[in-house]
Amino acid sequence: MRRLTDPTSKTVAVTLPADAALPKALGGKLAGLSLRRQVWVLAIWPLLEQVMAFTVGTVDMVLAARLQPEALAIAANDALGIAGYVGWLMGMMMGAVGVGASALVARAIGGRHKRLANAAMGQAILLALVVGFAIGLVVFVLAGGIAHLAGLTGQALDLCRVYLRIITIAAPMSAVLFVGGACLRASGDTRTPFGVVVVVNIVNIVASLLFVYGPDPIGGHGVAGIAAGTALAWVLGAVLTLGVLFRGNNLIKLRLARLRPHWHTAKRIIRVSVPQVVESVGIWGGNFLVLIIIGGLAQGGLQGSHMWAVRIESASFLSGFALAGAASILVGQYLGANDPVMAKRSALYCCAIAVAVMSLSGLLFIWIPDVLIGAFTPVQLHREVAPQLLWVCGWVQPLFAVAIVFSQAIKGAGDTRSTMVIGYASLFLVRLPLAYLLGVTFELGLVGVWYGLCGEMAVRGLLYAARFFQGGWLKTQV
Repeated sequence: MRRLTDPTSKTVAVTLPADAALPKALGGKLAGLSLRRQVWVLAIWPLLEQVMAFTVGTVDMVLAARLQPEALAIAANDALGIAGYVGWLMGMMMGAVGVGASALVARAIGGRHKRLANAAMGQAILLALVVGFAIGLVVFVLAGGIAHLAGLTGQALDLCRVYLRIITIAAPMSAVLFVGGACLRASGDTRTPFGVVVVVNIVNIVASLLFVYGPDPIGGHGVAGIAAGTALAWVLGAVLTLGVLFRGNNLIKLRLARLRPHWHTAKRIIRVSVPQVVESVGIWGGNFLVLIIIGGLAQGGLQGSHMWAVRIESASFLSGFALAGAASILVGQYLGANDPVMAKRSALYCCAIAVAVMSLSGLLFIWIPDVLIGAFTPVQLHREVAPQLLWVCGWVQPLFAVAIVFSQAIKGAGDTRSTMVIGYASLFLVRLPLAYLLGVTFELGLVGVWYGLCGEMAVRGLLYAARFFQGGWLKTQV
C-alpha cells in the first residue's frame, strides 16, 4: 500500500494500492506538446507518406491504362484491380502484426519501459518475416486461381497471375518495411518512416517507368515491369528500415539479440494481432465476394471502372487514415501513461478533423466526378461508369471518417476483438446482402453494388461510434 499524508500533520489522509499509478505526461517527441501539436506531429508525416503511396498506385494504374491497344489497357487495369485486392490482403496480414506491435510499443513508451519497447520491436520484425514469407508463398501458388475466381479470363487473368507472382517474391521484405515503420510510429517517430517511404516510392515509380518504357532489354515488360518496380522498391525499403532500426533513436533500438524468439513477448503481440488477422481475412474475403458479384454482372469489363472509383475515393481517406494513426498512437501512449481521459479526448479530436476534411472530399465527388476520373484514364468505359460511383460514395464520407478513426483508436488500445466483431457483422449482415440485392436482384448493376457498399459504410461508422462512446475498450489489457 502507498500512504499519502498531510504535510502539516502526521495523520494519514489517503491510502492507495501500490499499483494505483497516477497519470504521467507523455515523453519522447510528444513531451510538453499540446494535443493539437501532438496530433500534428503524428499525422503530418503519415499523411505525406500515404500521399506518396497513393501517387505510386495511381502511376501504376495510369501506366496500365495507357498500354496499347486499348483492349490491352482494359485487361491490364482489370488485372491490376484484382491484384490490388490481393495486395491489400497481404498488407492487412502484415498490418495485423503491426497493430499488435504498435499497441505494445506505444504502451511501453507511454509507461517509460524502454526495454519492453525494444523487445516488442525485435519480436515484431521476426513475426513480420514469418508472416510475409507465408502469405507470399500462398499467393504465389494460388495466384491464377484467385484471378479466375474473381471473374478474370484470357489476357487479364494471365497478367494478374504474372503481377502477383512477381510481387510475392518480395513479400517478406514488404512485411519488414511495414512493421518496422509501425514500431517507429508507435514510439512517436513518424518522420523517419516517411523518409524511407519517399525513397521507396521514388524507386518504385522510376523503376516501373524504366521497365515499361525504357530501352531494350530493360523496358517493354508491361504489367510484369510494373510488378518488378514494386518488388525492387520493397527490398530497398526493408534494407533502409532495418538500417534505421539498428541505428535506433532515443526511445527504441533494434539489437540482434532481440531477434531471437522470445515466446512471452511474441505472445503479447500475437494476442492483439490474432483478432486483427481474423478480422482482416474476413473483411478481405467479404470484399472479394463483392468482386465476384461485379465479375458476374451482365456488363463485362467493370473491374477496372470499379478500381478507378476506389482509387480516386482513396484520396479522400488519406487524411482519415493519417489522423486515425495519430489517434491510435495517442490512445496507446496515454493509456500507457494511465490517462484514459486524454486517450479518449485525443481520439475525438482526431475524428473531428477527419470528418471535416473527408466531408470536403465528398463534396468534390458529388460536384465534379467526371473531371476527377477523366484526369487519370483515357478508357471510355471507365469515364462512363466510374463517375457514377464517385457520386454515390461522396455522400457517406463523414461516416466513413468516423469508422476509420474510431476503429483505429480502439485498436490502439489493444481492443481488436470488438473491432473484429463489428467488422464481421457489418460486412456479412449488411455489405454483401445489400450489394447483391441492389446490384443483381434489382438489376441496378455496378451502381447498385456501390449503393450497397456505401450504405454499409454508414452503418459501420455508427457501430464503431457506439463502441467508442460505450468505453469498454479503455479497459483492455495488453
